Amino acid sequence: MTSEVVLTGGPGGDRAHGEEGRASRPRGFAVLLAVTFLAFVNYAALLSVVPLWAATGGAASVAVGSTTGAMMAATVATQVAAPWLFKVISLRAMVVVGATLLGAPTPLYGLSADIAPITTITVVRGIGFALVVTAGATLVAELAADGKLSSSASLYGVAAALPNLAALAGGIWIARNQGFPVVFWGSAAACLAGAALALLLPRGHRGRFRLGSMADVRDIAVPIALFVLTAGSFGAATTFLPVAVRGAGTASWALFAASAGLVSARLGAGAVGDRHGAGRLVPVSVLCCAAGLAVISLSLTGSHGLLFVGAALLGAGFGACQNDSFVLSVQRLGDGRGGTASTIWNIAYDGGVGTGAAALGWFIGDAGYAGAFLTMAIVVGVLAILLSVAPARRR
Repeated sequence: MTSEVVLTGGPGGDRAHGEEGRASRPRGFAVLLAVTFLAFVNYAALLSVVPLWAATGGAASVAVGSTTGAMMAATVATQVAAPWLFKVISLRAMVVVGATLLGAPTPLYGLSADIAPITTITVVRGIGFALVVTAGATLVAELAADGKLSSSASLYGVAAALPNLAALAGGIWIARNQGFPVVFWGSAAACLAGAALALLLPRGHRGRFRLGSMADVRDIAVPIALFVLTAGSFGAATTFLPVAVRGAGTASWALFAASAGLVSARLGAGAVGDRHGAGRLVPVSVLCCAAGLAVISLSLTGSHGLLFVGAALLGAGFGACQNDSFVLSVQRLGDGRGGTASTIWNIAYDGGVGTGAAALGWFIGDAGYAGAFLTMAIVVGVLAILLSVAPARRR
């Protein structure tokens, strides 16, 4: 059986045609960056706050990890439905509806810290998040300036990552010092503002999905698998660091270090990709994540100063791999198939984040926080080496 994933945007292909379409790209891309930033304020602020909220309600470590896992499971399930979604809704409408579903239910968390309602709300938000990121990443490939896909993907990634600098770290601090409702209502307002702004996105862009050859899947399998490892590492750390580290200030600064590393590395990867080609940074970025997890493990048994170093390494590895794996996937699938790469890549991103958080939750039950982070570091490092040498063996 053969299969091929092909996704194109717009009525006539991946790009709007003609002079008017080309002229609208910069404006549409700017709107996309703003909408992405506002939606990710909601996502980043709650990525660590929701597990912490569940922990305050008495949830065990497995249940705490399942909050992130539930959101990403809903996100991936929605992304798998992309073939149907692209037939019934435009990319612009997907962003509007998605940002609304992501933001509107957020204040409802404040009604209960029990795991059941938390999971229900999180699933709804996961569906909305899937719509935003699937349509958003597809629009990047469609609105990018000619010859600037890597740097355009980098800017899009920075718009998604910048909220981490304040919202990911600040959300924990605000929740512990000003109260959880402040985080819930503030992140909801930001996301709903993004939904309103999304109405200014270009009209007429649609996705298309069809199946074809397995050779395309093999071409991107290794970079996507390596990217899953970095996403899992980051999802595990952002879910459990606020619970594992005593003191809101220490946990917040660690998450800030991770976010700063992510943003810096993603910007750098964009420049490297445009100049030297994509793919060079993927293997080393996974090893960087493994090293970050190991240093975090060491910090939990001793100096918290190492915690910031480990978090920065982890964020840098994740950021570099985000950009390089995305651009490499787009290039390997070929012209007119940016949406294909964006759909597969987003499934890998969200599935990896959720799986990593859930897996670490299981490890913690047997090994404790330090042991669990060290175990994940070893697993990620070994898998990275095995996956990296596999293509060389086939040649």
